[in-house]
Amino acid sequence: MRTRIISGVCIGLILAFVLISGGWFLWGALLAVSLIAFFELAGATGVRKKDRLLTLPELAGVIGILELYLTLRFTETLSCYIVSILLVLVMLFFIYVFCFPRIHSREIMAAFFCFLYAPCMLSFIYLLWLLPYGNYVVWLPFLAWISDTCAYFAGRLFGKHKLTPILSPKKTVEGAVGGVIGACVAGIIFGAIFGHKAEDYHMIWIFALITAIGSVISQLGDLAASGIKRDHGIKDYGRCIPGHGGIMDRFDSVILVTPFLYFLTVLMWAMRT
Repeated sequence: MRTRIISGVCIGLILAFVLISGGWFLWGALLAVSLIAFFELAGATGVRKKDRLLTLPELAGVIGILELYLTLRFTETLSCYIVSILLVLVMLFFIYVFCFPRIHSREIMAAFFCFLYAPCMLSFIYLLWLLPYGNYVVWLPFLAWISDTCAYFAGRLFGKHKLTPILSPKKTVEGAVGGVIGACVAGIIFGAIFGHKAEDYHMIWIFALITAIGSVISQLGDLAASGIKRDHGIKDYGRCIPGHGGIMDRFDSVILVTPFLYFLTVLMWAMRT
């Protein structure tokens, strides 16, 4: 537990520095985290081979990630996702066709999933930073960790009804509700701070709604990541974070919710104007 707490504090300090700095620091950190998460997923889903430094499907994913982040940095538009996804898909089909039957279709599909899941979705954090008041809204995805903490304690105190008894026996309905309430409270506080800055106190209730929806999605992402581990018989995705496991183990609740928070925030700005 001590190791886990120390690691958590270190992650929090690094995260704060990166989010406050923004720009190249944020871009570089997201690229590094995305690459590590990609390799962790590739190892979990069987794309990575223990006897090889880098498989061809992995290479296609790495090229796609680098292309995505470079075009995102210099174009700052959503259109770069279409190009990157098509590029990776074409490369993977090329590998499949000319390496058949040495490379199976399940490896191709798993590699595409590994690229699309963590790297693409985490990159939306950078898009959040580009929005108006981006230095504030870029923190939104990490309120998922507050939701996780509230869900944990609510489950310990009030949990009676299992949420997904086979997939995650310790998670309860009461814990999930506690996570949503905790995220909503955090959203109200966040909205009050943001509303003072933007001189619009309607932001309090808007962010309360956004974070409540985000809590539900983040818990779904957490459970889905746990399901992948159970499907492949592994305890942790990696070992790069002492006491936590890998990047995927720490960011599982953040990954899925980030694109939704981006589009909800864009919708919020559209409604204000």
